[in-house]
Amino acid sequence: MLDVFLTYSSPDGSAGGSVEIPIDRDRVSFGRGTDASHRFDDNSLSRLHATIYRDGDRVWIVDENSSNGTFVNGQQLAPAGTPLSNGDSIKLGNSTTLKISFRERAAIGVVDEPKARAASASSEITYEAEEEEEAERSGPSPVSIIAISLVGLAFLVISVSGAFVAYRVLARSEVEVSEDLDDPPISTTTTKDRDNDRDGKPSPTPVSSTANQTSSDTPLPNNDTKPAQTGYVMPAGKKYLDLSDAEKRAYLADRAKKMAQVIGNNSSDEVPAAALDKIKGFTEGYAKRISSPKKTGSCGFADNLQATYERASKNAPFIVKAFNEKGTDPRIGLYLAMIESEHCVCLQSPTGPLGMFQFTQATGKSHGLDTKPGASPTNPDERCQPEPSARAAASYMKSLLGRYGTGPASVPLAIGSYNSGEGGLSSNLVKALESDGGLPRDFWTLIANGDKLSKQFQSENFKYVPKFFAAAIIGEFPQDFGLKLQPLSTYSK
Repeated sequence: MLDVFLTYSSPDGSAGGSVEIPIDRDRVSFGRGTDASHRFDDNSLSRLHATIYRDGDRVWIVDENSSNGTFVNGQQLAPAGTPLSNGDSIKLGNSTTLKISFRERAAIGVVDEPKARAASASSEITYEAEEEEEAERSGPSPVSIIAISLVGLAFLVISVSGAFVAYRVLARSEVEVSEDLDDPPISTTTTKDRDNDRDGKPSPTPVSSTANQTSSDTPLPNNDTKPAQTGYVMPAGKKYLDLSDAEKRAYLADRAKKMAQVIGNNSSDEVPAAALDKIKGFTEGYAKRISSPKKTGSCGFADNLQATYERASKNAPFIVKAFNEKGTDPRIGLYLAMIESEHCVCLQSPTGPLGMFQFTQATGKSHGLDTKPGASPTNPDERCQPEPSARAAASYMKSLLGRYGTGPASVPLAIGSYNSGEGGLSSNLVKALESDGGLPRDFWTLIANGDKLSKQFQSENFKYVPKFFAAAIIGEFPQDFGLKLQPLSTYSK
């Protein structure tokens, strides 16, 4: 594993030379406000300007919607982030420049450690562990000081690494994923339906005022790279459930490809047959709920389909706004909330995750939510508030997209990792890619190599992404399923 450092020189030279900032955590943020873990006295920076993420030897940087932008080697960052390589130059705002360097760990020895600590201390990063080590630097023997420091540092690295791995596994394994919609879940912890009466406000209206949606050939809205207006055309007078099996497969193949295209901001290959089978199963389960009775008194899974998507249309403005602000396609947020909670804003799973996006306390807190131990539908925290939870979900998804990429093959990986945790998806992806030479780096590869992956991944994650696509196809082409709604992504006010 490499050691990674940023070298910083102040614009006016007042720092007395360069300062090294170690990137030894999973994330380090930069800006001029107290929200940043490393602060610069630069008025061109936003309070929270950019964040660098690290996963082993993979390092990438994400702009936090700053006013003056973040640049790597003169190029502005992609919306979902830019990977970093040895020697890259990072410019924050107008005048703060950092240079990144990767070094073999063996090259960082006893002689280098005092220099690294002095550099870290001269920067404004203040870690509790470093303060404790600094306090222990007393005694007559320099050799003893160095030895004690090395032992303490090694223990700290091992402890933090273990805690981080445990957190990543537990945080996302707690997220409840409902059973196949062909056989809806018997029950889940429910809460009162806050969606149906939010301050007495009526349901939001879609941006489009078009009375009749030509759903079978209309490109998805609000997208700079729109799919071509070609593909499967719904037979006149028919809805999805009226189609033959062959017609359903042709319909879903076309719509799934379009969804992969728009959320991936690029062209897309055909969705593999194995994945299409799973998408079809979830779509059937959803579509049959068009005739289900509407639930009263509580909000939960398996409600009437029209009622479920109407509830989603009320949350859509918050989600669309939050994801647009992060430069991430809002349809990702709309349909994550659908498969996590069916847009019940304070739903709680039996294992503890809470809210529309089913955040654990730790994950919610790490993305800006005010969480508290023991929160529940009767004792809620910010996870139960649609606007803050939408902002937190957008922040989390932006970090995942920075890890996996924004192409049509990579976005499903980020969606899948929302459920599995980044570590779980990464390890299974490596197994799949190593199983056969030349395999593409995408979620469908994992499905094709399912027999080589963990049982948990097969039982949970194989459902998650196809379920997302099924929910998205219905939500973006609602009239094909008999719903009296416009596409969810058009409800932005």
